[in-house]
Amino acid sequence: MDANAVLRDATDGRATAPSRPYDPAYDPLVSPTPGQGRDYAPTYWIGTAGEPPADDGPITHDIDVDVAIIGSGFTGLTTAIHLAQEYGIKATVLEANRSAWGCSTRNGGQAQCASGRLKRSQWIDRYGLEDALALHRECVDGMETFKGLIADIDCDPQPGGHLYIAHRPRIMPILEKEAKLLRETFKYDARIFDAATVKNEWIGDTEACGAMHEPEGIGIHAGKLAFGYLKKARALGATVHPASPVQGWETRNGVHYLTTPGGVVRARAVGVCTGGYTSNHLHRELKNRLLPILSNSIVTRPLTAQEIEACGLRTTQVITDTRILRHYYRL
Repeated sequence: MDANAVLRDATDGRATAPSRPYDPAYDPLVSPTPGQGRDYAPTYWIGTAGEPPADDGPITHDIDVDVAIIGSGFTGLTTAIHLAQEYGIKATVLEANRSAWGCSTRNGGQAQCASGRLKRSQWIDRYGLEDALALHRECVDGMETFKGLIADIDCDPQPGGHLYIAHRPRIMPILEKEAKLLRETFKYDARIFDAATVKNEWIGDTEACGAMHEPEGIGIHAGKLAFGYLKKARALGATVHPASPVQGWETRNGVHYLTTPGGVVRARAVGVCTGGYTSNHLHRELKNRLLPILSNSIVTRPLTAQEIEACGLRTTQVITDTRILRHYYRL
């Protein structure tokens, strides 16, 4: 496929076709990029999201832009959306493979009012009450922003909250203390359920020793959300260029020179919006700063009503547990 054919595909309202099949082998410590123009991983999200939306084709020549964004997953695309909506900036988004090729279409599809693995009480111990309250406000604001972003995107949202299951009896006093702190200090309506309530009203988990329920939590279809973000970003004037991995990055006189296979992108500002597939060679300031983690997800075939009842699945809200290697699931 030549570059002109790729660009015609984009202007005809179709997504750029992949030039290479999906390859699961990638080592960010060794590989200079995650690839170029590789197809999506054959996940449930991609398989049920519908036809990928149109993009703007690969970079084919040198260009000058105000803002370049590296990575076209959730972070990159929503950054482009916010830049357009709040500042009138039409960003240029560079993607190594296809839009939302990496972690954004390979996750559990859960949105929660959280930041990292620490509890609110641990925030207070580590950062002090004032900073803990500020961080909590950011989390709440983030959820409100997310709700606004998905309001006009058909991503099969399942709102209602988040159930945090204690997998051992010794965890329940910790959750009870945490829920009290959330209600009284953070003004966040967390509730505690005993084991019987969890089993009878939420999920028939034989290992559940109780749970804490948080009011904020939304399940989404990750593939439909990613495609919705892509359409929204482009509708606002951003350009999204697949098969355009950043192979080199130099900064001279305040201008960033991003080298791609098709040309150099000269940008006044650069946003790095990559994740677990970030190459260790992208920029010297990022070298050895990122640690990819492994997350395993499986999906069943559609369950019958009888199977759902037999499994004790009584909610569509998002669920996680208190294991260090956390289990997360939803119907």
